Formats: sequence, structure tokens, C-alpha cells
Amino acid sequence: MAKILIVDDDQDVVDVTSLYLREGGHEVEAELDAKKAVARIEAVRPALVVLDVMFPEDSTAGFQLARDIRRQHKDLPIIMVTAVNATSSVRFGKKDIDPDWLPISEFVEKPVKRKDLLDLVAKLTGARAA
Repeated sequence: MAKILIVDDDQDVVDVTSLYLREGGHEVEAELDAKKAVARIEAVRPALVVLDVMFPEDSTAGFQLARDIRRQHKDLPIIMVTAVNATSSVRFGKKDIDPDWLPISEFVEKPVKRKDLLDLVAKLTGARAA
């Protein structure tokens, strides 16, 4: 079991992702506000963060947030789960993962499948699903 923080402004996405993770035996916390995410990480101390890209105040806030998280938490795994490719003409993917520009562990398109998400969590944390 791993403690996981979901950072996404869409409550429906948070609910579904939380359900998948809890069914997999993980403890889940959520933060809907990108501006509060770094402080929430300090409070929760998750083993992994599931991060969205697009937030109401900035359609690319997740990219900067990933950099902010990485500055303070060098080894914290980040799974970026996003629909940015479906809503933008610019395409992002695993090829864009970069320690400076996009310092995440994995990039996954929404909607993510339950098994795929649980497999990534297990890969990044060593915590197998229940």
C-alpha cells in the first residue's frame, strides 16, 4: 500500500482515480487547487503524486507544478495524467520527460485504465495492488 496524492481540479476525475487506487489498496488524498499542491505534499508526505496538467487558472499549470515539486522533492514519483493532447494542438508524451523541463516519472493520457494506473503505481513505489 502506498499513500498517493492526486492533484487535479476535476472532482469527477479525482473520484474515479481515487476509487481505482483505493480498490488497489492504496491510501488516497486529493488537492483540487494547483496553488496549494506543494504545501499539501508537505502535509501529506505521499509516496507518489498523480498530477493533472490543465487547471482553470492556467492550462499548463501542471508543467510548472511538476518543476516546483521536483525542486523540493527530488525523488518523489510523479505520474502526469492528462487530456492536454486531446485539447491542444501541441503534443506531449514520454519523449518530453526531461529532468529540467518536465521532471515527471510517467506521462499517461486520460482516461487512464485502472490496471495501467495500478501497474504504474507499483512500478514507481514498489507497492503492489491489493
